Amino acid sequence: MRANRSLLAIISFLSFLFVGFGIVLPSWVAFHVGGSRLVGLVLMSSSVTGLVLAPFTGHTVDRFDRRRVAMVGQAIRASALLLIAPAALVGSGAGSILLVAAGGLGALGYTLHDGALSGLLQSAVASEERIAFVMRLSIARQIGIAAGTGLAGLAIAQLGAPTSALCFGGVAVISVVPVCLIKSAGTEVKTLHERSILASSREALVYLMANPTCLVASATVGVSFAVIKITNLLLPGFVVRALGAGSDLFGALEMIAAICGTMAVALASLPRFVRYIEAHTLALLCVTGLSLVAFSFAGNPPIAMIAYGFAGMAWSVTRSAANGRLLTVVDSAVVGRVQAFTTLLTGLFGIVIFLMPTAFPQTPEAILYLICGIAVVTAALGLRLVMVRRAPGH
Repeated sequence: MRANRSLLAIISFLSFLFVGFGIVLPSWVAFHVGGSRLVGLVLMSSSVTGLVLAPFTGHTVDRFDRRRVAMVGQAIRASALLLIAPAALVGSGAGSILLVAAGGLGALGYTLHDGALSGLLQSAVASEERIAFVMRLSIARQIGIAAGTGLAGLAIAQLGAPTSALCFGGVAVISVVPVCLIKSAGTEVKTLHERSILASSREALVYLMANPTCLVASATVGVSFAVIKITNLLLPGFVVRALGAGSDLFGALEMIAAICGTMAVALASLPRFVRYIEAHTLALLCVTGLSLVAFSFAGNPPIAMIAYGFAGMAWSVTRSAANGRLLTVVDSAVVGRVQAFTTLLTGLFGIVIFLMPTAFPQTPEAILYLICGIAVVTAALGLRLVMVRRAPGH
């Protein structure tokens, strides 16, 4: 299984390399095709797709060979990147449709790929080692995001968006190969047999209601990923309108956040910090919300770089700790469906977030950052209240 652990690290790096591409490329193209409203619609398409297809993806991950599911998911993500190329060349109407379709396909592919990898990870790593392993794995993911965001910004500036999309899509196709190399032991997890999607989803919901620790862990992951959606939506407009800059600063900010996040996760993965972080995940989520509030007041590029770097540290550690906690407390037989529930929550948050530019078209991105930061803090406090009330003796 040690070989599988190394392959999981490589696959995670590649997966988040494409997350980095997906943060910069579609948002930048959408902003120049239709402004922040189109960015919101494109990103909302990913949330709606995750929301609508969550029962299907969770059922698929828990029923079929997780290695094959991961391969299919990655192939779908590659097709989403390739769709961005013509979107940057055609008119605004057709370009908008292609970008929305790419957002939906990317969300479907990522959900299948990530859910399957979570099941493979549970098969390869003992329960007591998972949080520490996930924290270390997050270093590979953060390096992937840093490389992806930085390369995407440079590629757009040097090659243009269409050529960049074609190159990134080609690399995504090739990245299916490492998934093929994972040893098959533990990947044939077929717990659902011929059970319907509705029945299997109901079983997962009953499981979560009976296990508040799992429910809060799932919700924490959902909120922490919603933070990424907030930055994906608001950062292009914030860079252009509040900072008066272009794609070079946009890519630089995302790369700085990813690098700072990598350093923070590397430090947090040390044994002396892991258990402390695990016990204070909701406090970290609260700090993440406050970091968005602080970033909303950045008035020039140097201050924005510092503030966004701190925000990257906060949400990277929070996301890694929350994901590790989830994979530790949730039974492997239902992990796909529980992660689908997490996707469902993230999708609901995303719909609200991505409709903001449409609902408040005259509101500056800085104010929207402030509102979202306060909302994240409120969510963290609410989840903490749920834990306290459901604790023994209450």
